[in-house]
Amino acid sequence: MSETPAYVLIAEDEPLASMALRAQVEALGHTVTTARTGVEAAALARCLPFDLGIFDMKMPGMTGLEAAAEVFPAAPTPVLLLTGFAASDLPDVIPEPPIFSLLTKPVGMDDLRKGMRRARERFHAWLEREGMHAEVLRERGAREIIAAALGDVDERRTAAAALRFLQRARDENATPAELAIRLREDRSGA
Repeated sequence: MSETPAYVLIAEDEPLASMALRAQVEALGHTVTTARTGVEAAALARCLPFDLGIFDMKMPGMTGLEAAAEVFPAAPTPVLLLTGFAASDLPDVIPEPPIFSLLTKPVGMDDLRKGMRRARERFHAWLEREGMHAEVLRERGAREIIAAALGDVDERRTAAAALRFLQRARDENATPAELAIRLREDRSGA
């Protein structure tokens, strides 16, 4: 079964684990942006549209669970939580939302594929139950306008590019959406 390509945000503080996970997700046909901390992941997820987050449970400063909980109200995105903990060491309750799937590291390709699919399916079922599907799609559309204004896919998917864009919007006394629309019009010659 072919998966729909997705924009995936990976938050993993261990460089080798991050590189390996990125390679796996890209091998599954998805576009990946990485963050080294929960704080960085939260900042990226608030301003760029992602279809799925894959967050490490334990990161310095802000855990993957805390980052997902911080972002979800403003930018609902399903999160697959990765943990190196044994099942007996996990919290008693993993909240849905924002966590829609949980995997124990190390993660093989088949488990990763299934976990990503499970997270996205559970997220869409949750949206339907909550009657929020259309609202989330509108919000994601606004974030996609902002992302498009940042340039090509690889460039716009970095924390530095996102933060520069937000700083520019603030400096120009514009909302990110207003700046994105203005930049898009400038590029198209309108």
